Amino acid sequence: MTLTVEPPESPDITNRGLPRALEPADSLEGTSDLRREELEGILRDGAWSEAFNEWAEYTDLDEAEYERIRDAGLFHELDFYWDPLEARLRFEVPTLPSALAEQTDLASKANAELTDLGHIVVERLEDGYVDWGEEGDSGDTWSEETFEEETFEEETFEEETFEEETFESD
Repeated sequence: MTLTVEPPESPDITNRGLPRALEPADSLEGTSDLRREELEGILRDGAWSEAFNEWAEYTDLDEAEYERIRDAGLFHELDFYWDPLEARLRFEVPTLPSALAEQTDLASKANAELTDLGHIVVERLEDGYVDWGEEGDSGDTWSEETFEEETFEEETFEEETFEEETFESD
């Protein structure tokens, strides 16, 4: 089913606490290690709309269900961050408000669809926007290397002739 709606505003992820998946005791130097400011800028500059439109092509939500989830602010509350301990992008689906959680059919559908959207956003970010790799591996780092001029001599191959062999069966 294709959902024909305008993408909601991208999530505001800069003013968030530590994600539930990360322990406060983990060796983080604050939330700046999560690279949320960079991610928010990338999402705002088009990655969110691209990922949302891709998700909307395949979602199982109808327009009324989408509007209820949007009106509850759940798209805006999706959280995206860089996990410095695992060196990868991650996301968290927000907790459903009690009014929505009481409707079990919509609640499970909302969780599944928000999870699908989160995966698509992370894939879009990894495929076309960020390549942070391992810590210390920066795409902004250039190194100068001097290459010696290589010369290749043309190799000559002797043409081999193969004699046709015939095998007779007994």
